[in-house]
Amino acid sequence: MPDRYARMLDLAVEVMSTEAPESVWPLLTEELLTALDGELIVVKEVPWTRERGSVVIRSPRPVPAVGVGDDSVQAHIRSGYPFVDRYGADADWTPQSAARVVGARTWQNSPTADALRQAFGTRHVFGLPMPGRGPHVSGFLVHRSGGDFSRHDERYAARVQPLLKAATAHRSLLMALRASAGSERVRQANHALAAPLTPRETNVLHLLATGLTAEVIGRRLGISPRTVHKHLSALYRKLGAADRLSAVLRAQDAGLLADAATLDNSPTPHGC
Repeated sequence: MPDRYARMLDLAVEVMSTEAPESVWPLLTEELLTALDGELIVVKEVPWTRERGSVVIRSPRPVPAVGVGDDSVQAHIRSGYPFVDRYGADADWTPQSAARVVGARTWQNSPTADALRQAFGTRHVFGLPMPGRGPHVSGFLVHRSGGDFSRHDERYAARVQPLLKAATAHRSLLMALRASAGSERVRQANHALAAPLTPRETNVLHLLATGLTAEVIGRRLGISPRTVHKHLSALYRKLGAADRLSAVLRAQDAGLLADAATLDNSPTPHGC
């Protein structure tokens, strides 16, 4: 454990000196998987519900498509069973396995364990929460197909917990600074247009730049294709463009797509 702790300490120091938030999760999750002998890890950074929320999965091996794309599997992951009840209602943030929280038999016979077993082939899940306040629980869920996580694993996770929290807080700060800078760029770019883009037009523009059709954009935003075309007409007029390609090129020149380009260059995790 001392060597693995020292490794995580080095990574935390490296993270605290970086200005690239997209580099944080690959560094931390790779080390956690190695130290805890895990096969995949779910990063829980933002609030989830059973119906909504991005499920970000990282693994050194290909993740089965059913595990990534199946809505019922995603719902089970987002439910956070049994960790949400354990950490959301208690001030004890001790890292533990699901079997330790509710009992081995209860966990193995639960719908969540069955869904994860079928989707990923894993039998045990280890919760490593980031201590905080309120009902929202964030942190990492490490999956393993072999035996349950040990007391040794719990002690290691408890030791690195403060390092992970500091690194996560630094990443959140970097993301906030990037969003602030991006908002200022968009404000300046909008000022140069014939009329500023509305938030909805900005959403349509970013999806348009990824090559999606009006029908797919409508499904993404929960609006009809006809409404999408109305937004596109407004975009073309404000950008002084005649078609999709020229609109995207003019938006890039104006700096309106700078944030999207930055995100496209970040490492791509398995996610939904």
